[in-house]
Amino acid sequence: MDTPSKGAIATGALLAGFPGLDAPARTRAAWQAATAPLIGIAAALGVLTGSSALLAITTMAVVGAAAGYCFAVSLRMAIAGLSVALSLLIAQGLPLDLSDALPALLFSTAGGLLQAAFSLSVYARGTCRWRGAHMGAGAPARPPGAPVWDWRGGIGDLASNLTLRSTSARHALRFGGALASGVAAYWLLGMEEHGFWIPLTILFVMRPQEGETFHRLILRAVGTAFGLVIATALSEWLHDDGVALAVALTVATGFAYGLLTVQYALFTAAITTYAVLLADTLGEPALEAAGQRALATAIGIAIAAAAFLIWANPGEGRAARAGAGKPAPEPRPGRFPG
Repeated sequence: MDTPSKGAIATGALLAGFPGLDAPARTRAAWQAATAPLIGIAAALGVLTGSSALLAITTMAVVGAAAGYCFAVSLRMAIAGLSVALSLLIAQGLPLDLSDALPALLFSTAGGLLQAAFSLSVYARGTCRWRGAHMGAGAPARPPGAPVWDWRGGIGDLASNLTLRSTSARHALRFGGALASGVAAYWLLGMEEHGFWIPLTILFVMRPQEGETFHRLILRAVGTAFGLVIATALSEWLHDDGVALAVALTVATGFAYGLLTVQYALFTAAITTYAVLLADTLGEPALEAAGQRALATAIGIAIAAAAFLIWANPGEGRAARAGAGKPAPEPRPGRFPG
């Protein structure tokens, strides 16, 4: 496997790990299997559009808007949409040839399906244990569990929010526009190496509610600063020790998964540590990568804030920004349970 896109296997597995992250194994496997092909398609689109500023900006606007609209259904559906948009974003930021589009699609999908297979194996093992503990007459044939999703309810939610009076619809347009602006920014600034970190910041901080978005902007800034300190310190300490750096990357990834639904600032610190250490292993000085990360994060935060300053939700605005230090309530679980 000498194709430059072979890393898409690991990337697909990483991105597919986010949908259903906190769900039971059966539900998690279903979400990961359903999202994997979409992640692969987005990766191929990223390869095909990444060499053209106009195509990259337009594609990101469309896919970003679709991802943002997923909030109309549920938080879990939104995370799946964000994972697909993230696949596009990463692929656009990599120096790949058009011939890598098909391998990127196949490898990304394969990585996502491997993640789903692992979750399914966890479910199968748990089912065997459950059956062993519930043998006997009158025992149910399978462990209890809620349905993975409700298609009719989800489609109904999407249809009922097709109006600019809907927070979800406004978020979809605002989100797609902000992501496209982030892509345009790194093209205009000539940030070839890590420009995609600008829309990456926007993707992780923007939410339908202004108060929650500004709260996440603060956490992103704090977490990034903390992660940059950790990453540069580890880079200086480990210095060219490949095994130790691999262990550090693994630990950082584990913390990122574990902290995603716990505390956003800590998640940001972990994923920033991972990003800077990864750049270091690829030959870029850690201090240089840290500086690029800081600049990209600052620009992304500015674009996300400007998006709400320009087009706020009805009833939001000054009051929301005044309470930016307080987290907004989490979106309702929605029609796609588990």
